[in-house]
Amino acid sequence: MNAAESLPVTPAETLAGQKLSFPAALAGKSAVCVFGFSKEAGDRTKDWMARLNRDGVNAWSIANLEGAPGLVRGMIRASMRKGTPQPLLEHSLVMIKDEQAWRHALGVLDEKLPVVVVLDASGRTIWIHEGLFGDEAYRELRTRLTAVAGN
Repeated sequence: MNAAESLPVTPAETLAGQKLSFPAALAGKSAVCVFGFSKEAGDRTKDWMARLNRDGVNAWSIANLEGAPGLVRGMIRASMRKGTPQPLLEHSLVMIKDEQAWRHALGVLDEKLPVVVVLDASGRTIWIHEGLFGDEAYRELRTRLTAVAGN
């Protein structure tokens, strides 16, 4: 995806219960968004979020549950809420729409891996990385964030 391609705008709810429009609600400051499109990817977002949170980055985890049967979405959400540290509940989003649009916009190749996206203050995509947390990928993410902050 090129950085100018626009992202879908999707209704979402934080694990703290706040309803918002994503990514429009993030406008005004740069952000890192870590997406999970499966339970395995969702579990793997935790390593990214722990490090980003520890470093004081404006980071959001996003789980799209559209593919999960409606009857189990509530149980999934409750399990996510229980497994998420209290300070991260307000930065943990659940979406139940537009899964295919998001997969396409982010260029998802392997649904078992998290997708990390750096957005600038106007909501433009600056960098996308699909993969596990690692030092090299984290250094690249920090370089991109520093460049965005300098603009």
